[in-house]
Amino acid sequence: MAHILIVDDEREMCALIARLLDDRGHSAECASSGEGAIQAANELRPDLVLLDMCLGAGGIDGIETLRRLRSITPSVPIVMMTAFGNVQAAVHAMKAGATDFVSKPFNNQALLSDIEVLLAIRRSACGDAPTLVGESLAFRKAMDLALRFAVPDINILLVGETGTGKELFARTIHAASKRRNGPFVAVDCSTLAENLIESELFGHERGAFTGATSSRIGRLELAQGGTLFLDEIGNLPAAFQAKLLRVLQERRMERVGGRETIKLDSRVVSATNVNLKGVIAAGEFRQDLYYRLQEMTIGIPPLRERNGDIGRIARYFVALYAERFGTGTRGISDGALEAIEGYEWPGNVRELENAIKSAIILSTDVVLAEDLPPQIRGQTGHASATSSVSSNGEGERLKVEIELGFRASEIDLKALGAEAVEQAERSLLTALLRRGCMKRAQMAKLLSVDPKTLRTKLRRYGLETGRVMDG
Repeated sequence: MAHILIVDDEREMCALIARLLDDRGHSAECASSGEGAIQAANELRPDLVLLDMCLGAGGIDGIETLRRLRSITPSVPIVMMTAFGNVQAAVHAMKAGATDFVSKPFNNQALLSDIEVLLAIRRSACGDAPTLVGESLAFRKAMDLALRFAVPDINILLVGETGTGKELFARTIHAASKRRNGPFVAVDCSTLAENLIESELFGHERGAFTGATSSRIGRLELAQGGTLFLDEIGNLPAAFQAKLLRVLQERRMERVGGRETIKLDSRVVSATNVNLKGVIAAGEFRQDLYYRLQEMTIGIPPLRERNGDIGRIARYFVALYAERFGTGTRGISDGALEAIEGYEWPGNVRELENAIKSAIILSTDVVLAEDLPPQIRGQTGHASATSSVSSNGEGERLKVEIELGFRASEIDLKALGAEAVEQAERSLLTALLRRGCMKRAQMAKLLSVDPKTLRTKLRRYGLETGRVMDG
């Protein structure tokens, strides 16, 4: 049983909601004014508050009541009610501290269902949310907005540089929402082939086009009851944007080649690493689709602006991958931390994660500065270009090739880059082999590559030995 406070100056509405809650086994108390709500909250300490936005004249209004209630009960869900509901009003209420938003007249069963979900979320405290590490002010502001806007069913646009963790924020929003028990379906719009994007998102029926030998459910349909995450939304082809807009507006769609209308019930969270307003000005993105996707925008700060978080995240990744890789690495040295915290991290958290992964593999006891990639150790610009991944003859040969190229004013960047990649791969594989006997499947999983690809690379570098077993 939960104690629920109903704040509405319409006594009949209060009585109706109280009866509904009583039938569900909850205890309800009514207040007809903002002042009465604050007094009741102090005495009752409710588990949830239903608050009318348009309280009668003569006292404090709904928004001010919300602010005062939030200071008294900071963790209690507060649901705003109004007969004049719209997205702008919802966002205004959320920014003032509301947890959710319902419009009058509401469906009784839908309201009760929402209340049960909010109570369940409060009890679970989002224990299944993904791990996001950070204590900096910039990070906490972004996280606070993500959690505040997780519950109301409005579309959210996450904006941030590549590698800032936009998908993790999207998953956090999903885990803290009323849809957390539904699927989370992620779509990277930058990887979708233009001629197949409609089939990927909407699905298709058998025979809809050449090669469609069977029916297929699209990503939109797979996300029913849950959250659809559209990553890199700015890469959607212009020709498809109008179709997506129509689906989001009407909340229904048809599969390619199909006639059945499918009603959609999913929440859309999208993300971009570009300035969509600039893309709109260039005529490459629809403004109406932009407004549909960004009912609320949350900016994810780059790692270089998260003061104090770089070391925290590095330690987290060291502990995570030391256990996952089974290396026995016990921590990270002060020298390595100094190098990490002095680097700009253009690739953000993803770059830091990859750097720690490789350092864990190369380390023996603790991660040292010398285990980190050269550019992070402070070797930047021309010095970085002329340094090698190791001190062997191949590294020296690459250095000579670069120097000769500078002198001749002729450098084949593509060939040079490919050679540098090969050297890095050979160095990493050699370091792994030194650790002793390992199955090829284990090594492939560790490196996130196909076992066949790994076998090919081992043969190319002359490293196919008994130290790597089949299986």
